[in-house]
Amino acid sequence: MSDAIAFTLKVDEISPSLSALAEPALRRRCVQAMATLVESYAVRAFDEPSLRPSAWPARKPSKATNPLLIKSGNMRHGIHTQVLGNDSAKVGTPVVYGAVHQLGSSKKGIPPRPFFPVVEDQLTENVQAEITDVVDALIGGAAGNA
Repeated sequence: MSDAIAFTLKVDEISPSLSALAEPALRRRCVQAMATLVESYAVRAFDEPSLRPSAWPARKPSKATNPLLIKSGNMRHGIHTQVLGNDSAKVGTPVVYGAVHQLGSSKKGIPPRPFFPVVEDQLTENVQAEITDVVDALIGGAAGNA
């Protein structure tokens, strides 16, 4: 996956106990679930302001009638997940201007309008909490099936 902006999720950084407790197949399912959750937040943030890591500054006055950051839909529709093995996955978009909008560009006069649920290289608290719930459910389900 060649991405303009991407975030790598690693089990040992998000859920350290998972590496020690879970079999590889379960770790892979957990990684997929974590990445899918992050992807879902990023895609939904375009329409649901409460999911954005911070409020988006209004656009400069223009004749544009489309919603902010949605002109063709390519940036939102390009967000995808790639599982990299049993212990990590990448969530990103290949759209070149995705990084400019996520991080902002003083050179181009574009303020940050983050849609990925990441602040200072950390997942937002609500995403971390949901990931914990998902991983706990997957581990609990696997333990119940053992």
